[in-house]
Amino acid sequence: MQFIATQDGGEVAIMDAREALVMEGALSLYVLKYPDSNVAIGALRAASAANEAREARMDDAAERASA
Repeated sequence: MQFIATQDGGEVAIMDAREALVMEGALSLYVLKYPDSNVAIGALRAASAANEAREARMDDAAERASA
């Protein structure tokens, strides 16, 4: 994922959404298989948080573009 700064101080997220979904899916399967893996659970939380932040930024960018 890449963020490009715009002239007005905003950001635009550039990422193939499939990549984020594949990564979250793979981590979810790993956590289901190894539920005691604190490293995997932490990685899944971080990936989910990053994906949610990306979606929020994309929503904000879409709202600004339509305004």
